[in-house]
Amino acid sequence: MDPLSEIIRLSKPRSIQVGATDVGGDIAIRFPAYSGAFFYSVAFGDCWLQVDGEPIPTFLGPGDCVVLPSGRPFTLASDLQIEPISADSLFEGRQNGSIASYNGGGSCMMFAVHFEFDAAFSQFLISVLDAVVQIHDLLAKAALRRAIEDMIEELQQAKPGYDAVVEHLVQITLIKVLRFHLSEAARGRSGWLFALADRQMAAAIAAMHAAPSKRWTVASLAEVSAMSRTAFATRFSTMVGTPPMSYLAELRMLLAVKRLSEPGARVSAVALSLGYESESAFSAAFKRIMGCAPGRYSESELDKNRHNKIEQSP
Repeated sequence: MDPLSEIIRLSKPRSIQVGATDVGGDIAIRFPAYSGAFFYSVAFGDCWLQVDGEPIPTFLGPGDCVVLPSGRPFTLASDLQIEPISADSLFEGRQNGSIASYNGGGSCMMFAVHFEFDAAFSQFLISVLDAVVQIHDLLAKAALRRAIEDMIEELQQAKPGYDAVVEHLVQITLIKVLRFHLSEAARGRSGWLFALADRQMAAAIAAMHAAPSKRWTVASLAEVSAMSRTAFATRFSTMVGTPPMSYLAELRMLLAVKRLSEPGARVSAVALSLGYESESAFSAAFKRIMGCAPGRYSESELDKNRHNKIEQSP
């Protein structure tokens, strides 16, 4: 499995909110800081997008598609000079998958999806993206728009298996976004996603993903990439933004997070499965990268799963 496919497969979204909004008249909507990513597709009309920290606002017209993965607060407005209203108050009580109209509609209609992943996956998966990712390819925009429309239809009809279908559509959407961003913005950029555009770096990354428990060294990865050890180490660090062994350690911790969240997971077994000779060595690496002991992470995941089940129960 190629690295991008594997990361998408592992990063099962834990929250998906989908809908469409038809707005009339002049309005500005302020969205607070968030986790995960927002995706918008403009059906008709136009509006301005201003993400905090970005010097220039983005104008969105019919057919435009944009992804917001930074987590920063942002504003969508017909006029950015208008005093914004809170998105929390505007969308309070709105049902997932609904199509809503405000101020009579008719000025601008947008399809939207917001998905969240566990913190570790969000950091690894979408931290390499720009604060505003605009998709320019016409076929890509049409495909992404259809995916959101299909999500809305699934949520509205709620037929058996709709949760799985929506999750699958989110993964397709995310793959297309990352793939098109890679093709449009890879040149001169650093990050594991952009490094996949380089054949030799992609070979090394794919090897680590295929066998994360293997005792990789810089020399053995250089051999996979058909490069000298020094040239490989320099190029990998430049293109990925981190040394090869640091990338491998982060990948292992990402897999550890997933495995620790499984029922009955034992730290010692997870450590062994990822190539660590001892539980203490694994625990030290986990704490250094993830900021807490693996046992604590496992317990917090269990508590979170229990909380989610309670929230979802009728």
